[in-house]
Amino acid sequence: MRVMLPVGELLFCAHHAREHADSYREIATHIQDETAKLYSEN
Repeated sequence: MRVMLPVGELLFCAHHAREHADSYREIATHIQDETAKLYSEN
């Protein structure tokens, strides 16, 4: 997951993104979550 902040960006694996969501959710300008791609059947 990519978390865009006013001062830069953070990159997380899905596990750690969920673990730290409360810390960044209110200050993030954009959250790019592509974890669904891990479970899609192609």
